[in-house]
Amino acid sequence: MKKRLTNPVFIAAFVGLAYQILVKYGVAPDFGTWQIVVDLVSYALIGSGVYSTFKETNK
Repeated sequence: MKKRLTNPVFIAAFVGLAYQILVKYGVAPDFGTWQIVVDLVSYALIGSGVYSTFKETNK
């Protein structure tokens, strides 16, 4: 399940679907703002994934 949810194609499809639903109900931000939010969330997820690969060193 985790592999499927982290598939970039699935994430892109889900984000597109979410935006279309927001547009349908009239609560969607403009596309530029939406894109910035999606980018920030993506960068946070990528950063946390990279950070989790570091080994903790105890002194």
